[in-house]
Formats: sequence, C-alpha cells, structure tokens
Amino acid sequence: MFDGRIIRQLRGDLGFSLKDLSEKSGVSISMISQIERRNTDPTLTTLYKICRGLDVSISTLLGTDEQTTQVVRKNERKTISFPKSYSKYELLTPINEGSIEMLMIHLEPGQDDQQLVEHSGEECGFIMKGEMTIIMEDHEVLLQEGDSIRFKSTTPHRFFNHSDKTAVSVWAMTGRVL
Repeated sequence: MFDGRIIRQLRGDLGFSLKDLSEKSGVSISMISQIERRNTDPTLTTLYKICRGLDVSISTLLGTDEQTTQVVRKNERKTISFPKSYSKYELLTPINEGSIEMLMIHLEPGQDDQQLVEHSGEECGFIMKGEMTIIMEDHEVLLQEGDSIRFKSTTPHRFFNHSDKTAVSVWAMTGRVL
C-alpha cells in the first residue's frame, strides 16, 4: 500500500489545507484524505495531479536513494505498481537530484489510463516489446516494437495497450516526472 502520510507531511510543510491541495491538484478533498489516511491507494493519474498540486516529483514521495553512485543495478531497481492498474514502472535512474529520468514501463494487455496527464518537460520513448497507443490531446499514435516517439510533456497524453501481449517500453523524461 502507498504511504499517503508523506502527502500529509508535504501538505503541512506548505501550509496547505485539504481544500487548498484539492483546488491546486483537481483531486477531491475526500480522495486526498483517504490517501493520506492509507484507506485507499492513488491511481498513477491521481498521484500525478497531487504531485502537481504540491509542486513535487513522484520521486519525492518515494524518498531518495541512499547510494552515492549513479549506477542502478537490475536487481536493485525501484518499482512502482498501482492497485487497479495493469502497469509497472521500473526506475532506471537513481532517485535523487537531476534533470532527466529514465524508466521502463510494462503495460499489460487491457491497460488503459483513462485520464490525460500533463507535466513539465519533454519525454521520448522506445518500444522494446509489443505495441502501445499514445493519445496526445485529440489524436492517437500506434507504436510497435522498435518505434520511438518524442513530445512535450505539457501536451495532455495517456498510454494504452490494446493488444493481447505485454508492452515494454523505455522512456527518458526531463522535468523530474517520477
């Protein structure tokens, strides 16, 4: 279960009430309260919105690496999974200061993030296995194994896997998304 107490701590540090954070993030007061009390886990979209309202990256909610090296070993990757989601995110870069992040996304068949997200920076992705569709505002782009894409992250976007096989992709993002 996601530890929502860090959201409460960050909100308190900023002097935000639940209402303040709700207005800044677009997430309801009751949902934020439930997450903070660990009664529910946020979806990735909800977490993005809360991070935007707090003006922090998702990595802030996960803590920082204790290691001083910039190497991330395969068996030491931090993994983010969300309940009710068929996706898994593996961080390929350390969680610490920096302006670029890399992650590997595993989208299981049927994964469809319902809401468009947007954040600062830009991103580019490479499809290693399978295929996935990226919706950017009002158009769709089907990406197949070996394809790549680059776009400004301020463009509202979402991913989905319409196929019957797992899609695996690697993404590089600026602006400290996770």
